[in-house]
Amino acid sequence: MFTLDPYAARSCPLKVHNAFHPGMVKPDAPIGTSRFPGSAEFAASVYERILAGSASVADLRGLLGQPGEVQEQACLAALAEGTDVVLAGLLPRDWEAHRSGRPDLLVRDPAGGYVPGIIRYQRVVDSRGDDLPFVWSALGDLPRRHRTTGWRYRWHWRWANALQLTHLWRMLGAIGQQAASGPWAVVVGNDEVGADGLRATWLDLTEPAAPPAPAQVDRFAAAPDHVPPVSSLDRYDHEFALRVDLAERAAAADPDDPPLMHPVVSYECSYCTWWPRCRAELDDDDLSLRISKSPLDHHEIAALRDAGVTTVQELAGSDLDALLPGYLPHVAHRPGAEERLRLAYRRSRLLADGIQLERTSHGPIAVPSAPLEIDIDVETSRDDRVYLWGFWVSDGNGGGRYHEFSSFTELDDAGERELARRAMSWLHDFVGDSDALVFHYSDYEVVRLQRLAADDDALMQWAVDFAGSHFVDLFRAVRQHFFGAGGLGLKVVATAGAGFHWRDDDPGGLNSMRWFEEAVHAPTEDARAQARTRVLEYNEDDVKATWQLRRWLREIT
Repeated sequence: MFTLDPYAARSCPLKVHNAFHPGMVKPDAPIGTSRFPGSAEFAASVYERILAGSASVADLRGLLGQPGEVQEQACLAALAEGTDVVLAGLLPRDWEAHRSGRPDLLVRDPAGGYVPGIIRYQRVVDSRGDDLPFVWSALGDLPRRHRTTGWRYRWHWRWANALQLTHLWRMLGAIGQQAASGPWAVVVGNDEVGADGLRATWLDLTEPAAPPAPAQVDRFAAAPDHVPPVSSLDRYDHEFALRVDLAERAAAADPDDPPLMHPVVSYECSYCTWWPRCRAELDDDDLSLRISKSPLDHHEIAALRDAGVTTVQELAGSDLDALLPGYLPHVAHRPGAEERLRLAYRRSRLLADGIQLERTSHGPIAVPSAPLEIDIDVETSRDDRVYLWGFWVSDGNGGGRYHEFSSFTELDDAGERELARRAMSWLHDFVGDSDALVFHYSDYEVVRLQRLAADDDALMQWAVDFAGSHFVDLFRAVRQHFFGAGGLGLKVVATAGAGFHWRDDDPGGLNSMRWFEEAVHAPTEDARAQARTRVLEYNEDDVKATWQLRRWLREIT
């Protein structure tokens, strides 16, 4: 008898395999920060707002650590009493269906029964210009649903959340507590939706909005280029059945039996405790390990391995036209599968030759210039707040100086806007009436200015207008003239092309988010000061890299 948790159907199947194969020994959990620093604090703040609302609440967090049977009985009692919202209730294990789970929320349906809910420290909605319905609840009154338009759940990015919720929905069915209104679920993200701030977003688990699994695509074989999405219920049932079968087959193996499947690198590897074991099984030239930009997914890699192509060298040396007819039928789940493979093939050719950056044009590259040139780069926290505006002011003689405006605190809307105003006030006064250009890489800084500018704020409106006429996006020039084996991010292009090197051993936007959290929340002042210095040096190197990049582009003939 065994159970799988709500993450099983949405995450790497190798985790299930390794957990049940008797020959696999799980490595010690890595020591370090949590996967998503700040998520626990965010969840606690959501719980506080729910508890402060008008709905009746059973807060079962205090039972954590008690025997499972005690927690399950407490959850069942809260449901039987018709409590509006149950926090952190442990649902009874469904041994027959192999399910276990603890939803963050259980929300009562006025018509009877409950829907499951989860809290996520991530954006879960986007603004929309259509009239599709958007169903939401206030955190203080979760059972009461409201309908509006103008917003939409981020199905393209967050569909896996719905698989987790479907698992919990199935568990409610096993105890006769599914909502009478049908398969719905709730997600609370960190988006501030309109003027009302945080809201709970309702998901219809029957809505065909999730991508189909590869095996589910077979039903659309007659029209492989027009594969429609499936419901969360369909995708979950398919994925969970595969995990259950895999667990049973792995458990039946002898300890000395070889693994039933082999690792494929994915985004999950960066925080998975099985990674050391998986890495040891991978060739250093493995395709999934080396191609990190637009990577091929698990099924695409498996199809190539079945065709005898495992490494970058092997793909680079392949006859692609001969490979495609046998490959494409196995990857019909991916739109544009042929183009994706051709792109991976192109990257493999470069990597095999040790080339990171390939010039795709000839002649000089036009980069505008001005008597006063400034480079700009911002840093954002994990909750998508700009806490640092950095500038490099060129002196025109091969040098320059760094200016920064930062706030190493947890910013709210007003604090983020005030910091932006400080930075733009300096820029406004500094450029004056001079002929100045401000260089950046991608449109991120411009988008942030537009988002932070209020209609009644003359300074920020000036900044938006100034950006429209005096900001220069170097990424546009790079994209027109280069192709990168690892993409065309600033780190790749400035290093491989302009020869710039960051002082930090592990520079990157995601890392800077972690450093910011350490700068704000580390337990000692010394640790916080070190993190602040690391962030500021990283940002300074970012703007200096942009400066170095434009100088290099101008030198190309």
